[in-house]
Amino acid sequence: MSALELKIGIVLNYKKAEMKKDELYCVKEHPWLKIANEKSYNSLTITKKNKRCVPADVAIGVFLENLPKNEEIKITVDYITPDEISLERFRKNDIVFVIIYDLLECFHLSKGKQFETYKHALKNADNVYPPYVYQKFINNKCAYYKYLAEKKIPVAPTHCISKKKWLKRDSDAYVDKLINKIKSNKWTAVIAKPVYGQESKDFAKFVTKPKEECEDNCDSGGCGDAIDCQKGRIKKYLSKNIPKYKSIVIQEYIPGFDKSNPEFRTYFIDGIYAYTVVTTDRIVDTPVQEGGNFKVPSDQWNYIMRFSKKVMETLPKFNLPGNLKSPILTRIDIGSGLEGVPYTFFVNEVEFVPSLYIEDQDFPVVEEIAKSLLHVAMEYRFAKSLPIKVKF
Repeated sequence: MSALELKIGIVLNYKKAEMKKDELYCVKEHPWLKIANEKSYNSLTITKKNKRCVPADVAIGVFLENLPKNEEIKITVDYITPDEISLERFRKNDIVFVIIYDLLECFHLSKGKQFETYKHALKNADNVYPPYVYQKFINNKCAYYKYLAEKKIPVAPTHCISKKKWLKRDSDAYVDKLINKIKSNKWTAVIAKPVYGQESKDFAKFVTKPKEECEDNCDSGGCGDAIDCQKGRIKKYLSKNIPKYKSIVIQEYIPGFDKSNPEFRTYFIDGIYAYTVVTTDRIVDTPVQEGGNFKVPSDQWNYIMRFSKKVMETLPKFNLPGNLKSPILTRIDIGSGLEGVPYTFFVNEVEFVPSLYIEDQDFPVVEEIAKSLLHVAMEYRFAKSLPIKVKF
């Protein structure tokens, strides 16, 4: 009896992009990566400080290829570079896993035609994981902020501006209406960030000035409130960025959040908590509760655990058995500083292709992702119907 061939496609990021990150696994440091020393892997490896390394997406595939041989299952990994993405290529596999190079990454690194090709493949290939519907949801901050708020999960007060709405109206009138909304919400300052934004690209902060200074520098017509003097900057920002992005997120500015306030980046694999990385504008560390140096009071830590798990349970689920109902990998970023909620904690962002901070923590995240991917791939291989449905 011949072994069942399980074909797993992994969408890779550009090597140049991965070289800029601290997300590389050096071959000599991980015994399960030893086959990456073979010449056939030359096109997938990266040299860092004279060491042969691979990015996380390749490492996941190599881990699967290095599993003990099984007479019943033969695992074949198809490493799909950005230039090789197509619907036809995707359909040659039982499952196609998106782990780093998603549509958001493609939006920033590739040309328009390649973005449309990738989007077409994701929308029309039934075997993509996570399902395209879920990817689209998580990549749209406006969508999941609204979803979480409706589920009574604390998020920063938010207002979204779509390209469609902006282009329908006079820009001055639209900004006037936005300023009035900010005033009625009693927001003293706001931030703006784009849907499909990445890291701090096109992030802006509009902090009100003392009223006397504002009146001296007001754009036109007098300043009833300090936020009025930001009208010109807000209009300039929106005019520049709305044509580039689907929507712009406007949120109340939380003092200290973009600087000294800690953000807790909580990781889940198959919906089960894995580890946390804490960041501020100056540090990256892990909490003392997990062997790191960042001190978190016990009561706050216990709440972070309860809160992050509640958010994980609230997110949409897949039509798969057991723990596979949740995505293989989820990162829930918990910010601090929001008034009126326990310990000032709130959900800042949710990601399904996050940075893993592999050099800042010891959790075997790639190994665990790979093991889970194997289970999901088997479910896809024998599924009665694809794509996997997503329940909101």
